[in-house]
Amino acid sequence: MRKILFLTLLIPCLSWAAPKGITIEKSGFDGTTEITMRSYGTSSCAKFGGACLMLGANWKNSNPEEVVLELSTLNYFAAMSNLLINIDGEIVKADRINFAHDSTLTGNYKESYQRFKIDKQTLTKILNAKKVWLKVSISGGNYLETNLIDEGKKTLAFDGLARFESQLN
Repeated sequence: MRKILFLTLLIPCLSWAAPKGITIEKSGFDGTTEITMRSYGTSSCAKFGGACLMLGANWKNSNPEEVVLELSTLNYFAAMSNLLINIDGEIVKADRINFAHDSTLTGNYKESYQRFKIDKQTLTKILNAKKVWLKVSISGGNYLETNLIDEGKKTLAFDGLARFESQLN
């Protein structure tokens, strides 16, 4: 009988759980709701030896039309200055958020990150596209390129963005 009661109470709680890799938090300070997607790999992470470009996301109801993309590089230090997004041939420039960057070194493990912002409409375009490529300008006039979806092949980052977007109001 206790097991039945426990399961009856547990099942509704599970239906309210956030999707995989997504956290939803409400501030006790001001009531702001924040939705965060942990970083997932893009196509560059499937290659051995190079930089792996990861993508996370963040949204707050205090600024509902803005989505923050959190780019990070693994195995590579990169001072990221610009982010261009090619959405089915349309080039969109994301706005760099100053002072939202860092680099860390743990043993031989290198990591850098930078935040960029886009509007919610751009996120919707990304998720409805057949081809999405990212081009990140880094120091020395160089750049990193990777895709989120191309030729029907979706990345973990693309699937994560779809779960993230499903939680936005």
